[in-house]
Amino acid sequence: MGKRRLVGGGSIGGRVVTAIRRGLRGRVLDFDSLIARLAGTGKLQRPVVAKDVLDGLHPVHAAYAHAQNQVSVMAEVLTSLDEMAPFADLLLSAEEQYMPDGPPMSPLTRSYFTSWAFFDAGIGRAHETIGTVILEVGTAFAMEANLMRVIRLMQDSRMGLYAHEGVEGELAILREIATGSVRRAVVPAGYVGRRGEVWFARVLPSAVDGRSEHVVFTTPYVILAPGEDEWQAYFARTLRGDGRLDAYERLMKYGPSHDYWSEFVFEGYVNHRPEAIFLSGLPDVPESRPLSEVNRWR
Repeated sequence: MGKRRLVGGGSIGGRVVTAIRRGLRGRVLDFDSLIARLAGTGKLQRPVVAKDVLDGLHPVHAAYAHAQNQVSVMAEVLTSLDEMAPFADLLLSAEEQYMPDGPPMSPLTRSYFTSWAFFDAGIGRAHETIGTVILEVGTAFAMEANLMRVIRLMQDSRMGLYAHEGVEGELAILREIATGSVRRAVVPAGYVGRRGEVWFARVLPSAVDGRSEHVVFTTPYVILAPGEDEWQAYFARTLRGDGRLDAYERLMKYGPSHDYWSEFVFEGYVNHRPEAIFLSGLPDVPESRPLSEVNRWR
């Protein structure tokens, strides 16, 4: 599949809004009808998670799973537009490289890959993502306010490195290694873990009024080695100068390259069980990752 022509200047989101308005030719539609019209169908596509499954989820997980359903549909529709060619090309390349369907096919799970693809795969100096484009389109065409709020939480999220500090009931207690912040989190994948583990995960705040639990939205990546001290050393040599926390946020969300964290997962894979995937190594020490090119040639 060849790359499509890039369209115009300015932000991608702005060009998408302009293209949609041009296509509507002055007509006003509600947001759902707009997406259905763009898709060329009379209704939205089948959701990623069925309604009966959503109804059985923990409330803080269900809010995000519903939003992810909607984002998946909108992303599929919007990436068919020429204005979205940079995203379509990037994601096609990543799909071909990593085949992200979870073990044994790939250590990249769908929950990890789609979160990266929608919210972290930034284009240009402004790091526009499919999520920021959806939010810009949603603002222009009156997306439902609560859905916008939850999508914005997802867009503002990122992966993180966490030290496991034990379990309280159904919740895993996770302390972020670089920031020290502690989250009590539901783990929908079913692996609550144990004290002393190091997790690589996307942990989202509650989007439900009256609930304080966070949710581990991705299947947990449990790092068997090294431990917290070595990760602190990694951050010390990677995050330099003033603004260390801002640098940490950028590192965990965007990495030095689009494939930085995906390569870490892919090359660090050791083993798995249905509810967790086990890794080993550090991103900046190729010899520490079992499937790195250095180790493959040994």
